Amino acid sequence: MIIEQKTAVGIYSDSGLNCVEVALLQTDGLDLFGENEQLIRPYPADLREKVFNFILKGDYTRTQEMIDIDTALTDFHLSVYQEFRTQTKRTYPKIDVIGYSGHVVYHKPKEKISIALGNPQTLANQTKTTVVSRFIQSDLKQGGQGGPLFASYYGALTQSIEKPLGILSIGGIITLTVIGPLGELQAFDVGIGTALLDYWMMRRTGAEMDFDGTTAAKGTVDERLATRLLKQKYYAVHPPKTVNKNDFIPLYSQVEGCSVADGAATLTAVIARSIQEARAYLTMQPVQWIIIGGGTYNPEIVRQIKNILPEKTVLGKDVGWKNDTLNAQSYAFLSVRSLAGLPISFEQTTGVNIPTTGGRLFLPE
Repeated sequence: MIIEQKTAVGIYSDSGLNCVEVALLQTDGLDLFGENEQLIRPYPADLREKVFNFILKGDYTRTQEMIDIDTALTDFHLSVYQEFRTQTKRTYPKIDVIGYSGHVVYHKPKEKISIALGNPQTLANQTKTTVVSRFIQSDLKQGGQGGPLFASYYGALTQSIEKPLGILSIGGIITLTVIGPLGELQAFDVGIGTALLDYWMMRRTGAEMDFDGTTAAKGTVDERLATRLLKQKYYAVHPPKTVNKNDFIPLYSQVEGCSVADGAATLTAVIARSIQEARAYLTMQPVQWIIIGGGTYNPEIVRQIKNILPEKTVLGKDVGWKNDTLNAQSYAFLSVRSLAGLPISFEQTTGVNIPTTGGRLFLPE
């Protein structure tokens, strides 16, 4: 095991297919050094629609359609990375490793299967850089759920913040992480986040999301529907656990009878209330919560979460974090931990039998 500082780049495709994040870190897999660079680019609408439709079909055999979408996703991710390198090459002439998430379209921990689109080998060949990807597979082999995987990065990022500390990532799914005063870690996926709300808005209005939460704020929560949605089996499962967001997309049909505003209000309420229910599973009670992720740009989501959590609650930007690319930063960090053989999965985060490193190495051909 060699612990040494490296310059790493993370590439992350957000679970709601809103954007691709790219971020650069200097780290040895334990500590962080200096400032990081970042770039975010939205998904082209046609590519986003193609991937959503592909997911809804649920056919993950290696069809020509799947090959074409895989190629299109890889090309888009590569183009965003190349734009990022044009901006950063003078300051950071050499990148040691790229941590690449791809885009997960099928995730069944019980079957030990996780399928992601995006080709790491193509990325390595085109960038002439070592790529670490497919982080989930090592975790699944050791009995884990395949996620969440970012707890070790949050631990490095919060070394100077009072503990126990809770971190809520509100993206397409909701992930909760708690860090104890001695570095203890607990993490699990709470449930569906903005993915279903975004899908609702896209189908009903053509908008990518409920911008600024204005639609939900105008609506009335359908209490019976919200209660029914929160009775999905996943919410009653004791962690460690991780969400397959595709399992939640069919719930769209249950909301169809609502007006646009009432549907948005109901789905927003489900986001906040699922966090309230998840508190019952915590092994440590945080003294403070930090909310991160794309959901922080929806004031209605943030307002409801703050009303539900009794502890002090702040946003990532309030503590100086570059909130928009925390997921990409995490993959950069994990790629360096992987090269050093350091664990990225733990019993209380993913349910692995032993602390486990992860990631498959793709060398340029």
